[in-house]
Amino acid sequence: MTGDFFLTEWFFYLVRWLYSVLGNSYFLTILIITLTLRLVQVFPDIKSRRSQRKQAALQPEIDKLQKKYANNPQKLREEQSKLMKEQGVSMLSGCLPMLLTLPIFFCFLAAFRFWGYEQTIKLTYETVVDANNGSVADMNDTRSQRTFDSFDFAWITNIWQPDSGFAPVVPTASNVKRYGKVERLVIFSKGYDTIDGEHVDGETIWNTFVENGLAEGEFGSDDMVLLSTEDSQKKYDELMARYDTGYNNGWFILPIFAAVFQFLAAWVSQRQSKKLNPAAAAQQGSMNFMLWMFPIMSIMFCLSSTSAFALYWVFSSIFQLASSSIVNYIISKEDVSEIVVK
Repeated sequence: MTGDFFLTEWFFYLVRWLYSVLGNSYFLTILIITLTLRLVQVFPDIKSRRSQRKQAALQPEIDKLQKKYANNPQKLREEQSKLMKEQGVSMLSGCLPMLLTLPIFFCFLAAFRFWGYEQTIKLTYETVVDANNGSVADMNDTRSQRTFDSFDFAWITNIWQPDSGFAPVVPTASNVKRYGKVERLVIFSKGYDTIDGEHVDGETIWNTFVENGLAEGEFGSDDMVLLSTEDSQKKYDELMARYDTGYNNGWFILPIFAAVFQFLAAWVSQRQSKKLNPAAAAQQGSMNFMLWMFPIMSIMFCLSSTSAFALYWVFSSIFQLASSSIVNYIISKEDVSEIVVK
């Protein structure tokens, strides 16, 4: 995680901090973060809607300019731009919410991926410790089992794996190897707080892995490698097999919910945009494309990411739908008579 895009790192540290403050409750962490981000995005959304409504009020004057300068496109652009500037209307304002949403989407996608990595590392470490303490026979009261039980969410066994009928309950060794450079994971520099409130430092975690044949390389060096050999991968799979519940991790419900609510939010937003500025409806071909494309992308990303991210995206889409409906109602009641064409 360290050395990643700075916004992604900020989001990840924010998630990590809230998670510890809220008693390791991923549900409250996701809910609060989503609600906060959506409240911040309401303000540019309001500005965008107001600009669209003003643009609709100016449309008769724009039509006049188009007739007047039908044979002079350059002059038309100049006069149209001048008119918009005088009335405080921006042609790009409608894109502002999307310009904010997309970077946040991809930053949180990466942040949640690393968050899931850390949770898997944490569970692996605790499972190794419990196994070394001879607690394997009775896993019901061990720290690792209680940690694993805390990953449960409704129909999903492990919130840090995709909500998919094809996803394993815990990552396989081959998936863990894809974590990349392990020294980039924050857990190996800052450690973590256990479910009992005890702090475990990163060096202890790493040295425990090395001593048990799951990793090699000196702590803090560039030579840190996790599950580098076939033997270490076999040990990992055998160790984590105790969490194999005999069925897959989920039932595709969160990805479908994410797509449905994302579609509804985009549909409500686009429908209101056409109401506010009917003359611009013919120019919304790209918006029609996004109306269908983004829900499809949501399904794909949610199926390939953790269920925690899918839950965040469902909450985000629901809040977006609610906020768009409220903003649209407020804007529709506002008077635009202050627009005076000179």
